[in-house]
Amino acid sequence: MKEIQHDYKFVLISLILFIFIFYSYEPDFGLLETIGGILSILAGEPINASFPITFYQSAYVDYRFNPPRLRIFTLNKCVKNNQFLLSDLHLNGNNSAPVRKKIYGKPLDGHCPSIYIPASSCLYVPYTFSITLKQNEDPKNVVLYFEMTKVIQYFQVTIFLGSGKVELNVQKIYKKSTEGITVCLQPVYYFSQWQNIVLYIEAWRAQGATRFIVYFHSATKETWKTLEYYRDLGLIEIKSWPSFPSLPADIADKYPKIDDSVFILSYFMAMNICILDIKTTIGTVADFDEVMVPTNGRLLDYATKEMMGTKVGALSFENHYISLTPKIYTSNFSRVASPKFQTFGKQTKYIFNASVLAIAQVHWPHSFVDSYFSWTRTKKVSFFQKLEVFFQMSSFQAEGALLHFRYEPGVGNLETTEKPFRFFPDNPSIHIKNMEDTAQNIFNGVMPKFSSKPYDALQKCVSKIIPVEDKVCRSTSGICRDEMDKVEDWVYDKSEPIFLVAS
Repeated sequence: MKEIQHDYKFVLISLILFIFIFYSYEPDFGLLETIGGILSILAGEPINASFPITFYQSAYVDYRFNPPRLRIFTLNKCVKNNQFLLSDLHLNGNNSAPVRKKIYGKPLDGHCPSIYIPASSCLYVPYTFSITLKQNEDPKNVVLYFEMTKVIQYFQVTIFLGSGKVELNVQKIYKKSTEGITVCLQPVYYFSQWQNIVLYIEAWRAQGATRFIVYFHSATKETWKTLEYYRDLGLIEIKSWPSFPSLPADIADKYPKIDDSVFILSYFMAMNICILDIKTTIGTVADFDEVMVPTNGRLLDYATKEMMGTKVGALSFENHYISLTPKIYTSNFSRVASPKFQTFGKQTKYIFNASVLAIAQVHWPHSFVDSYFSWTRTKKVSFFQKLEVFFQMSSFQAEGALLHFRYEPGVGNLETTEKPFRFFPDNPSIHIKNMEDTAQNIFNGVMPKFSSKPYDALQKCVSKIIPVEDKVCRSTSGICRDEMDKVEDWVYDKSEPIFLVAS
């Protein structure tokens, strides 16, 4: 019996030592969840041209990690742990000898297929492929290309997929030092409530937001005009999020179209790319009907106090559905000063320290650059210390609320109550007048008549593809387009493709 116990101890100690050594080496995409996953990588197989995969146009060198990490975003069917992208990294420009690397990936939400029921039947899942760059691979020496006095610095990544290849430009990401809040919008598609945008922009500005990044797919002409107005003021940056391209001709007939089998325009990829584009100290991802507010004062001041120079990486705000009666769509903005609340504790949203968030999920952070497990920013610690962090309380509830002003507020029969939370931290009458004047300026004094027809058409289409028993991917961009075009002359994104396939 003693010999058996001794053998068990030896095996256990050896296993722990193996995991510790492996983790200390910091594999390219973080700690693997199983020993089986570790062992499977030892064999490995390259992803080739027969595999359905499309790439976001840019790769990123993320200097928030130490050492820096190269990150590539894709849409594809599920990948095995031992599958990799065979890549050439041109670290000193096209004339330098490339460094060949195997780059492994994992789904952005941590699961493939997705465990989120409306997305579980989608074939194409957003992935991130990443690799830690060694010190001698740090691309400090870059080729400079001059175009109209603008200096563009980059090094190139070439992905080989059998007979095809994809070339990606590279952007560099650093820790943030500019004070402010950047608000990321998930892809805007078939959006018709321009009034929401006016309230949203003005409320977030009052809370300290300095920049808005809008990923755009489609909207009504009134909505587009509103976005253009704020873009011309320099407040928002409109980024393209078009329909996805077709797969290469030799495999296109073997798989569904990407637009027809990806969950809501792959909003999960868009939000994580947007996070890398944030230049301010604080960031968030919030829909056009969501504003986060503290109990007292401005959000920027509160968030800076709680997160800057601390171990707190994110602050979570409890969801509060609110009712604005009369509605802002059929009246003015007067009711914004005193909303009615319908408390509902699910679907929290959060703000975060933009220097430390690595991967975001919709309602909570997934991981930070300094610790795979923790919701707090920590200094570099040992493997066993990180295990200890894993079992500690890591969620930080903010003193405030998520004001959620849906077109159809509430879920079920919720009691309407009074709450102290408000959109604006100071005199609301000044902001209300500003919103009224802004609306007049956008439409040159001729206010468009509100119609619920576009919204109703989208909800009708979505309702057809939600039922779980139908096993249909909730792919609103592909499946709903024909129906939506019947009710509105939509403004669609018409920019150059930003998603690449092998050629």
